[in-house]
Amino acid sequence: MTASGPASQTTSVALDHASHAEHGHQATLEDGLDFVNTLEHERGHSQDHLSSMAAALDWLGQHDLMHEEAHRELVERFSDDEEGAQRVLARVHRVRAAMRELVDASVARRPPEGRALERINRILRAPYSYYLVPSHDGVSLDHRHEGDPVEGALARLAESIAREVSQGHPERLRICADEECRWVFHDTSP
Repeated sequence: MTASGPASQTTSVALDHASHAEHGHQATLEDGLDFVNTLEHERGHSQDHLSSMAAALDWLGQHDLMHEEAHRELVERFSDDEEGAQRVLARVHRVRAAMRELVDASVARRPPEGRALERINRILRAPYSYYLVPSHDGVSLDHRHEGDPVEGALARLAESIAREVSQGHPERLRICADEECRWVFHDTSP
């Protein structure tokens, strides 16, 4: 992965996912799967836990996918802009549906639908830059959000699923065996 620093210098940084997750704002596989599961299908009924922009922002904030200040600013902005809130919420739902399709396709061992792939690839381009910065014991990895904080959070969630299906252990992704349930999870059994 490359990161642009001051004065347009580019530094190649090898990220250790486990240590980077501790840094904050990085989505784990569990975060990505939890996000997909915010739309529950059980016993013929659906429940959307992200039914409002406020609920979506709260979910992203509770999962440490955006800074508290950005969360507060967006809650305030969208409380006065219902049309904008609905537009962004629709994008959140579309990305979640695309992530769901990525998991479903992986479990079924088939290619995902083209539209879902396009949507995932589009959101993965959200600007999120990594920088090496001096620290008391050498250097540490820092980040900067450039652009919309919701898109950045969605990009990190999509990346968690994309990384698993392309480089991880997609054979461990599962969908609840009960036909009335669509819960997705990562099977950690031996």
